[in-house]
Amino acid sequence: MARQLDSEALRAYRDIVQAQLEKLEEEVVPQLESSGKLGKMPAFGTMDGADAARTNYTAFHEGVWNSLQGLREALNGVINTLNDSGDLSDESDEVAAADMDAVDSNLEGPEPQL
Repeated sequence: MARQLDSEALRAYRDIVQAQLEKLEEEVVPQLESSGKLGKMPAFGTMDGADAARTNYTAFHEGVWNSLQGLREALNGVINTLNDSGDLSDESDEVAAADMDAVDSNLEGPEPQL
């Protein structure tokens, strides 16, 4: 049984992924950039444990930032794959339709001479 790809469904899913990527880039990433609210280290002061708190905060922030960058790359990869799959599906459908037209025209050809 042949599998079929629904290029419209692929594009609809791509639009959902694109919306999530845009939300990530417009709402989350700016908050974690150095100019954003979450991009500034809190004032831990000079009390016991302040140095450890600074180190932990820096490591946590770096880990979150790197994870977000990885997520951005993954979402862009999903979008590119969905675009390519949809395009290839459309192209395959066109080729299959042309092949079927050729088969139909061969079947409808001149009647054999007896």
